[in-house]
This record gives sequence, structure tokens and C-alpha cells, in this order.
Amino acid sequence: MKTFPAFLLTPLIFLVGHLTFAGATDAVQVSGVIDGRKLQLTRELQKRLIEESVRLLASCSNTVVQPHRRLEDVKSKSQLHFAFTEPRSFDLGIERRPGTTNVFVKEMVIELPLSSGGAWVSSTLFRWFCSKYDRKIIKEMEELLMSAQNP
Repeated sequence: MKTFPAFLLTPLIFLVGHLTFAGATDAVQVSGVIDGRKLQLTRELQKRLIEESVRLLASCSNTVVQPHRRLEDVKSKSQLHFAFTEPRSFDLGIERRPGTTNVFVKEMVIELPLSSGGAWVSSTLFRWFCSKYDRKIIKEMEELLMSAQNP
């Protein structure tokens, strides 16, 4: 029985891992603007912002359905924008109420600065507004955003 040459195994593992990561980040388009300047978001930074946005939304203490506000109304401000190719499941808010868990998000805009803004979430069922985040998560996400502003 022949074995696979060891020197080919490492590049193969790297290639498979890279394709898997690329596919995961391609399913989400992340962009952002702060004070009129477009953020420089590497794939790694996009991945971390996606992870932090999940934590941020789960930490909200104010979550309400907002049927009349459009996401376009918020896009002219400093913000992070997430567009999901396939809706992604989120839990909205620290209070687990019916309808706020396992929300399938198509698009969201998080207003900046995080300490005074909110998140506008377009799900498969409703448009949500989430605000009043955990301060620790705000600080961690703001540190990520600072690195995106430095060329």
C-alpha cells in the first residue's frame, strides 16, 4: 500500500483550510465607513468583526421591531455594513424573548460610534433595532475598528 508523500501534505492542508476560510468570508460582505473614510478590512479583520457582531447583538438590552426605518437611511452615517449571501442565524438581545432567538439575518448596519449608535437588522421576517450593548464588547470591537483605520 502506497502512502501519500509527507512533503505534499502540508501544502494540501493549507490549501483546503484557505478555501474553507475564503468560502466562509465570501458568504458575508463586510464594509465600513468612519467619518467619510472607507475602512481597510482584511479578510482576517472581516472575520473578527463578524464574530464580534454576533457577540454585540447578543449583548443588547434594547431590541425592538422597527417596520418603518430603512437600512438605507443609516448608511450615510459612520457605520459597519454586513450583507449575508445566505441569511445567518443570530440571537438578538440578552433577554430571550419569543422571536429574538435564532433570527435569520440578511443584512445589518451597525451605527458608529458603538457607544451611542444602534444596529439595524433586516431579517427574513422583520426589521429590528438593537442598542445598549455590553461595554466590554464595545471596547473590543472599537479596538478592531481602530486597526482598520490605520493604513
